[in-house]
Amino acid sequence: MRMVWAFLCLSVFWVTSSVPVLSNDRKFTYTYESSVLAPGLREIELWNTHRSGKNYFFRRIDQRLEYEFGVANNLMSALYMNYSWRFMDSNGSAAGGDGVTSYSMSISNEWKLKLADRVADAVGFSLYGEATLGLDETELEGKIILDKQFGDVLLAFNAVAEQEWETGPQNGVSVTKSEFKGEFDFGVAYSVNPEFSFGLEVRNHNVIVDGDLEHSALFAGPVIAYTSTTWWATLTVLPQLKGLKGATENGLNLDEYEKVEARLLFSFHL
Repeated sequence: MRMVWAFLCLSVFWVTSSVPVLSNDRKFTYTYESSVLAPGLREIELWNTHRSGKNYFFRRIDQRLEYEFGVANNLMSALYMNYSWRFMDSNGSAAGGDGVTSYSMSISNEWKLKLADRVADAVGFSLYGEATLGLDETELEGKIILDKQFGDVLLAFNAVAEQEWETGPQNGVSVTKSEFKGEFDFGVAYSVNPEFSFGLEVRNHNVIVDGDLEHSALFAGPVIAYTSTTWWATLTVLPQLKGLKGATENGLNLDEYEKVEARLLFSFHL
């Protein structure tokens, strides 16, 4: 309910703003591109990520409400409201049974600096930073973003580093745990026409605790994107292909990760 209220408030602000909203449409959902919004332009994006499948019944839905705005030439920023819902039941029953349901909320702020253009220069290049603050967790994330446009084909690569601190009870005492996450994302997309594109995204995610690699997995799957004059949407489905570290079942890592993830980005603009 609080997320719905926040969405309505930001929607009113968006519609009544005197600055027109133009779309910064994306060909991928996990892999970022180097492009940024021009100064004064604004955009709202709705994120929905669904994760399912572990050694037990598990469902997780992550939602983000993002407000992006151009700050200066080649520099943009964004504010997020994040909401996560999880249901898990080691007995294998479906949601609504005797399993455990949990929720979390947080806010984020991102900054993205474009240093080279993917068409005019040899390669597109941007630096990205994001900070997240929640009631029981804090995160700092950085990305190196590279991409290149070859006619109707777009290639993109991200190297991601994230430090996370999470506070929770342990033996009756509040304890803060930290872990480092490293990620490599790759995407290739082919534009059939100015409106429609399709392609492939590949994601390698790693978790390092106390200097040791504890979890690693490889994901890959299709991505499709559609852009119209008033809205755009991009959808990726990423099944886990292999657990590279910490495999638990049929070569997959189902302790840290899920069998499949799906992410939909949806944006309206004037």
